[in-house]
Amino acid sequence: MRVKCGECGETFDDLDAAKTHGAATGHENFHGDEDSLMEDAHENGPASEQSGAATATTTADEGPRMIEPRVREDLLKELTELMGFGRNKAIRALHFSKADSSERAIDWIERHEDDPDVNEPLLVPDEAHEGAKAKTVSKLTPEEARAKADELRRNAAARRAAEEKESERLREQERIRAGKELVEAKRMEDELSLKRNAEQRAAEKEEMERARAKIRAKIDEDRKERRRKLGLPEELSPEELEQEREREEKRAKEMMEEVERKAKAGMYVKPVSKLENLRRHLVDIKKAFAEDADAVTTCFNTLLTYLGNIARAPNEEKYRSIRLSNAAFQKRVVAVGGEIYLLEFGFKEIVDDAGEKRLVLPQESVDQVLLKTAGEELHGAINNPFFGML
Repeated sequence: MRVKCGECGETFDDLDAAKTHGAATGHENFHGDEDSLMEDAHENGPASEQSGAATATTTADEGPRMIEPRVREDLLKELTELMGFGRNKAIRALHFSKADSSERAIDWIERHEDDPDVNEPLLVPDEAHEGAKAKTVSKLTPEEARAKADELRRNAAARRAAEEKESERLREQERIRAGKELVEAKRMEDELSLKRNAEQRAAEKEEMERARAKIRAKIDEDRKERRRKLGLPEELSPEELEQEREREEKRAKEMMEEVERKAKAGMYVKPVSKLENLRRHLVDIKKAFAEDADAVTTCFNTLLTYLGNIARAPNEEKYRSIRLSNAAFQKRVVAVGGEIYLLEFGFKEIVDDAGEKRLVLPQESVDQVLLKTAGEELHGAINNPFFGML
């Protein structure tokens, strides 16, 4: 019979030649081809057929005798003769699955169909299968066997499908769990961000209030200084307070009458209360920084430019957004408290996506009438040397 070296691939016509090769090279893995196995099984007669048609190989130094594994003959015949599987494949399935039924063997074949050596002869040490018992012969007809094979294949496929479905269910559960954790982490991050922003806005509001108080104190000190130079008491007398109140009431009444007159004539109406507040901020700035007229004029010109750009292109977001950290804005406007004027005008302080603080005028807050009248007021504050002095 022919024996093949499993390590170098050389083929020998008898066992003695294979043994000599093993002694010379140290190779130990030998097996016979399928034809020689069948010939040897035929020469050994019926006893060999019952025991599994063993083909023997030896290794150098009296290694273990290699034979085809003994398997149940009834299951082997059922798989090969009735179901149509190759002998080598059937033997591998029965051996490796330790099958006591054709169902388990077919399940193994389904899982190992693509193995590169699934159709190769299988040899195992003889000692591993001493005492193997042959069992009863199957009584299935060829048609019943084929039907059974088809059913076993379907069952194996169904089992794999069920296993895959269960794996997919577990993977879906894991995806849902991970998604929930991600959403919760995002929610906590948003809450922390909102809290930080609220704390920052509160701190900035307090800082702005302190700035306003400083400006008011400066204005009050300037008023007292002027009264001292005139030889008057620092504080207004009750008579002077009453006269001031009457002047304010008279001015407010005249402005209301002017608004009513223009409204009846179909003319645009200035937003009186808003405009009065804006004017008061301009007066406060001019009085607080009376010794630095250039800085005040620069601030007023910058504010006029901002409002003019918005009036000309109200849909352009770049004109309605001012970065608070901008060096020019800090130097030209914030240095004399001009940002308070913009907040009074309708700008909102926000923190953008990049974490930058900005003053932004919402598009819905753009009022062309207010822009026009505020621009006129700023123009007067710049060019009228007596603005705010009365």
